[in-house]
Amino acid sequence: MSPKQATLRKQLLAKIHMHKEYLYYKKHNAWQDFLTLRFEVKSSKDLSINELKILLGIFDGKIKDSLSFIPDLKGRVILKQNGSVKQFFYLKALLKQNKMNVFSFYRLCKKTLKKDVFSLLDLSKKDYTTMIVVLEKILKTEKK
Repeated sequence: MSPKQATLRKQLLAKIHMHKEYLYYKKHNAWQDFLTLRFEVKSSKDLSINELKILLGIFDGKIKDSLSFIPDLKGRVILKQNGSVKQFFYLKALLKQNKMNVFSFYRLCKKTLKKDVFSLLDLSKKDYTTMIVVLEKILKTEKK
């Protein structure tokens, strides 16, 4: 993430956290539920710049509120910087090739990595590499 993007992100977060809608949700302990239903995250720190703009648009009444927006995974990957972007998308492609749903993959991660994984973005660079090797082996054995 470039310095300009980081600054923009901080400004958007500040606007959101000072907005009357945010304060309302926070006061009624509904902020995490609000984010989970709309963006599938528990904290606004996990939202990409585009998602923060959407959230601000919802608060200002410029964007119609919906219960499930399409997650901006590319933007979130840039935030995390744990693994490389290439590894993230290669892993997603392998999951698609293996026709494995995400929950099965999370169970496989628990067995292989010996830790709970709740999102692909939770993986470190080493974890990405390990899981890519495992998925490639699964794909190879299924082809035989």
